Parts: sequence; C-alpha cells; structure tokens
Amino acid sequence: MQATSLNARRAFWIAMALGLLVRLVIFSQTSTLGTPIVDERHYSQLATNVLEGNGFAWGPGQPTSIRPPLYPGFLAVIWRLTGAGNLQAVRLCQILLSLLTTLLVYQLGKRVYGERAGQVAAAVFWLYPSLIYFDFTILTETLFTLLFIAFILLAVMLVQSPRAWVAVVCGVSLGLAALARSILWPLPLLLCPLLVWLLSGSWRTRIAMPALVLAGYAAVVGPWAIRNTRLQGVTEIVDTMGGINLRLGNYEYTAEDRMWATVDLMKGDKEWSYALTQANPGRRFTEGEKDKWAQRAAIEYIQAHPGTTFRRDLVKFADLWGIEREFIASVQYGALNPPKWFAYPAAALIVLSYVGVLFAGAAGIWLAPPRWREHVLLLLPIVFITAIHTIVYGHSRYHMPLMPLLGVYAAGLFERGRAAVWPPRGIAWYATALTVLLLLAIWLRQFVFADAGRIRALFGHGGS
Repeated sequence: MQATSLNARRAFWIAMALGLLVRLVIFSQTSTLGTPIVDERHYSQLATNVLEGNGFAWGPGQPTSIRPPLYPGFLAVIWRLTGAGNLQAVRLCQILLSLLTTLLVYQLGKRVYGERAGQVAAAVFWLYPSLIYFDFTILTETLFTLLFIAFILLAVMLVQSPRAWVAVVCGVSLGLAALARSILWPLPLLLCPLLVWLLSGSWRTRIAMPALVLAGYAAVVGPWAIRNTRLQGVTEIVDTMGGINLRLGNYEYTAEDRMWATVDLMKGDKEWSYALTQANPGRRFTEGEKDKWAQRAAIEYIQAHPGTTFRRDLVKFADLWGIEREFIASVQYGALNPPKWFAYPAAALIVLSYVGVLFAGAAGIWLAPPRWREHVLLLLPIVFITAIHTIVYGHSRYHMPLMPLLGVYAAGLFERGRAAVWPPRGIAWYATALTVLLLLAIWLRQFVFADAGRIRALFGHGGS
C-alpha cells in the first residue's frame, strides 16, 4: 500500500512537471502572437481604456456595459505593472492562475472522493490540452475557471462544515465569477434555497449560511449592477449581452449552423435589431434598452415557434458538447500557424483527451457518485450552464469550465475501480450507456454533417 501511494505521488509530480514544461515551451513561441480573436481585441480595448483613465469604456466619453468587467480589469492591473499591451505578461499570469486552479481541483477531488482522486483530478486539469491552449488566449476562460472552481470548492466546504467565513467567501467567489462571465449571475436564485435543504444542523444555521452567501455575492456584484443600471436606464446586473445573445439564438434569421456566428452573418433587414430601429425611427437607445428589447423579442419568438425552438435547442445542446474546436479553428482560419508536426498531433490529442475525460466523467456521474450533498453541488453548475446555453446558443468553448468537474467525476470512477463498472447492473449502468450513445450521436452529426468540409479544409490547410 505504501509503495502504491509513493508511485501515485511520483506520477502526480511527473504530470505537474510535464504540464509546466509544455506551457513554458509554448510560452517561448508566443512572443509575436497578438489578439486574432474579436473577443480578445474587445477585452484589450476595454482594459486599455481603464488603464488610460477613461473608465470601463470603448474610448473617452464612451462608457459601456457590453462585457463583464473583471477580465478587462485583470488585464489593466497586469499592464499597469508591466506596461500597456504586454500580452506575454498576461499569458504568464494565466499560467500561474491555472497552477492555482490545479491546487483547488486537487482539494475538491480530495474532499469529495479522497487523496488519490484529488491527485488524478488535478493532473487531468493541468494536462488537459484545450485548457492549456486557453492559457495563451486573451479570453476569460482561465480566470473564470479559477473563480468557478473556487466557488464550487467553498460550497462543498460549507455543506461539509458550515462556517460563517466559508459562506461569505463562497458568495464572494461566486460574485467574482459572475463578473468574469455573466452566465452565473442568476445562480444564487437556485443555490441559496438549495443550501437550506443541503445544510445540516439547526434551522438557524440553515437560514444564516445561505444568507451570508447571498450577502457576499451582493457585496461584489451590487456596486457594478448599480453602475450599469444608472448608465443604461434599465436594470442591468452584469452586462448587456444576455438579451442580445438570447435574441441571436431565437429569431427568424438565426443561423442553423454555427448559431454563435449569427451576429456576423445577418446584416440589413436580417440584423437582430432591425425591427427595433424600424419601429422607432430616429430614436437612440442605450445598450441596456436594446438588450431588454431583444430579450422580450426572443421570448415572444420562442412562445410563437415551439417546434422550431425545440429543434434549435437540440442543435445548441449538440454544439455545446461537440468536439472542442478552438485550437483547430484558429489553425484553419490562420490565427495560429504552427508547423504540421505540431498542429496535427495537437488536434488529435485535443479530440482524444476530450472524448476520454467526458466519457469517464459521465460514467463517474452515474456509476461512482460521491455523497449525495456533494453530488448535488457538483451537478448543479453542470446542469445550470448546460440549460442556459441550450436555450441561448451553444459553443464548445462554453463547456470548458465544466471539464474540471468532469475530471473530478472521472477521478472518482478511477478511485472506485473496476467494481464500479463491471459487471453491468442497475439503472445507473444503462444511464451511462445511453449518455455515451448520445455523445457519440452528437459527434457523428458534427463530423458527418456540420464540420465535414471544415475538417477537410484543416488537413489541406498546410502550416509550415
């Protein structure tokens, strides 16, 4: 037993060293890499204006609420210390954030399943290829994943041992995560009532702890929500993209393929806001007013077209859990130009890693669940984020922060061993089989129908 434990620790540290080495090698090759993705340029522009004293704005006198504020603020802090536009400094900081997230994933796996599972889950996160890729983008993934996992860990700690400081910090971490990516801002509406049920102890404890979580959350999000509401003239909590995104995924001209690209494809009388401007010629609207109109218009479309909405929702779900395409798309469209010897194996490794972790994680959910309270807390964000993107629109990028949780479930399956999966028995085993078949169907559709041409183009792309 002691030898097994020693071997596990040695394997863990080898994995950590390998992940660090890979990141440092990639870092050495990104000194000339700019911001080829539109979102990257937006975050950089906002951070530059914060740094220059213009506030959260596109330029002098152009305040905005279109994006969550935390990531541009993160960039601005780094650039104040290292010089404006220093992208390598951002990438180095994001490597450090990923290292910190690895520690949090280890603690989460340890608390939920045990020491060895914590090591496995941490190694899975640290070596996961797509998450390594995002360390080198100027996007929210690395920062958001850190705050998201911190929130989940603190929620588990709170349920296991209710303490006031844990509740407050749990709420703060959730608030910070929501300010990094706004999809989480409504989560307290579900989380706090759920905690009343999940917590043990007296009713006083079961009421006080969720109240402290909510207070910590409100202390972080509240000031920004007040600023946005004053600026936009309507209630806006984090950003003004929620209603617009809902509209882009739910109107008559929503793209049936790559729904997230609707905003770039639809122009003129097909643009998402065309009906608003036609009904109100000459009137100027704030970002918030446009957002609220888009939200109402999308809901009206959903109610009027339930069949189309259901069909599109199936596509959105499939897009969310489709094969990870970010690195592959960056190579295909010229944002990255790695040599063939690196690009093709990296693309294959991304696909294989995703399939392996998702299969093992899905199996762990059904066949090796932790104690029921921890199980509920791990499943809540997976179900919540999946549901939101199924209604709005899905993209494989949006499942990325959920992969560490699936890694924890995969580690739990590893911890339980062969006895968890064989011989086949019970509803859980059949549910696992159905989940695997569903995922295979999603990927078959993606390869055969949605992305066949793009895959052929990738292998004809070249690279040096």
